[in-house]
Amino acid sequence: MRPTGSTDLETCPIPDDLLERLLNATLNAVTDVGSQLPEEQRAALAVYCYRRSHLRRLGLSLASLCSRQSLMMEAGHAGELIHMQANATSQSADNDAHPRARGSRPPVSLHVV
Repeated sequence: MRPTGSTDLETCPIPDDLLERLLNATLNAVTDVGSQLPEEQRAALAVYCYRRSHLRRLGLSLASLCSRQSLMMEAGHAGELIHMQANATSQSADNDAHPRARGSRPPVSLHVV
């Protein structure tokens, strides 16, 4: 499948104020705001965010709301990989009983064995 999405990697597919709202939102709010966007725009935004390391988590959250086909139309094979990674991330988050903040370390026990 040949991508038909944007080739401009620098231009955000949504207005700056909406991107700022997404950046300041919790993951639940990202789902609410992201689901209001049209599928093509959501996929473009997911790819845009994923391509930037500091926005990758937001990109994966948005990609989990997109169909495989829309991500592939936006970014070709890379879109398929983003879709697979987003689904794996959402499944591992569902299975994680004790989620930690980003960058935090697991608790350390001082118990001597």
